[in-house]
Amino acid sequence: MNLSTDTIASSAPLSHATPRHQWSGHAADDVASTYGPEPLATLTATPDELILTSTRGNFRLPRTAVTRIGRGNLYPWLFSAVRIHHSISGYPRALQFKPLGAKTSDVRLQLQALGYPS
Repeated sequence: MNLSTDTIASSAPLSHATPRHQWSGHAADDVASTYGPEPLATLTATPDELILTSTRGNFRLPRTAVTRIGRGNLYPWLFSAVRIHHSISGYPRALQFKPLGAKTSDVRLQLQALGYPS
């Protein structure tokens, strides 16, 4: 499976009433991370799925596959990221997102409000 060319279009159209949050920032996987003053990743969250798009790859995570939203690891951003724990084989185990212009704790709270486990 080529993760960087997977389609990320949602299988169900979003209505105007569907809560949707989107943040720009950086992403990390099991191998490397994006870095710099310009965002190279986007995390989009709805009650049904998380979509992480970045130069490291594109990842769709249905809410049923997200086992926990936690604090990022020491590497690469000294715990200042959101770590997405999931059950999808073939995806990196350590998917992390570091928002630019938003607090990591605020992103985690908004994900929790959408129903993601913490």
